[in-house]
Amino acid sequence: MPDQPDISVVLATYNRATSVRRAIASVLAQEGARFELIVVDDASTDGTRDYLATLADPRIRVVLAERNLGPSGARNLGLDAAQAEIVAFLDSDDAFRPGRLAVPLKVFAVDPELVCVLSGAVKFIRAAPREMPIAAVRLAPAAFEWALIADLIPVEATSTTVRRAAALAVGGFCETLRLTEDREFLIRLARKGACRLVPDLLWEKSWSDDSLSNDWAAAGQGLIAYVAQRPEYRGRFRQLGSYLATKVLVSHLRNRAPLAFLRDLGRLAAAGLVDANVARLVRDHRAVSRYRRAMSSEAALAALTGPPESL
Repeated sequence: MPDQPDISVVLATYNRATSVRRAIASVLAQEGARFELIVVDDASTDGTRDYLATLADPRIRVVLAERNLGPSGARNLGLDAAQAEIVAFLDSDDAFRPGRLAVPLKVFAVDPELVCVLSGAVKFIRAAPREMPIAAVRLAPAAFEWALIADLIPVEATSTTVRRAAALAVGGFCETLRLTEDREFLIRLARKGACRLVPDLLWEKSWSDDSLSNDWAAAGQGLIAYVAQRPEYRGRFRQLGSYLATKVLVSHLRNRAPLAFLRDLGRLAAAGLVDANVARLVRDHRAVSRYRRAMSSEAALAALTGPPESL
């Protein structure tokens, strides 16, 4: 590569031979930043590797995983390979919009205490686009960490731009997680610095029936794995853990999946996230819901300093 890039883009892909073309094109169309694109193929079996072998753009580097590592392991390979001090992530069924690289770079340049920038998106629910801006606030480290733990701010990999040194210092993404791995990574990253949320709609989330985020059947097991990494949901923030568990159970009922409901009820009880005290489950769920509604405004987020005493 002739020039040191300002920013590295890590695109992890697995069996997305069609959608990865759009994702790559959206990066190559970016202006206002010198970038490198690191495409990590996570041992695809559908012809993705054949397509990647045809790419000749000098800004692209391809990393081939020897075995399927999952999204966390694949992104970590990209982090290791990145040459720039700033790294943006892109899932292969998403796409960047104009400014996705230039805007975060400008934000990082004026605030050396930042370790992360998150941005708004256009999300497609089936074929219908929906604009999803986020609050324009700066979160100090303690506020950033709590906002992540309490799920007060949206987190997805394609929204995320980080300082590489800080990301490596916290160990990158947890490779045992295949769901909620992006949020868990940022909770650890928050100990290293602040985050800026920018409302600009800088990326697009496409609908995919077989995406991990739409795999409702795996939600319970995914939450259990997440809580294994974040045991505070069974301790100090028990109400939050109960809230997250009941959300999974309610989603099964809404999707008319009684067998999944019963299966996950047993699993979540064994994990210490729910118990037989139905009244307390309802009370906890309502308390967390009220708190989250109260914290949904930009002003409330801007004033956030950390967890409240009562939750």
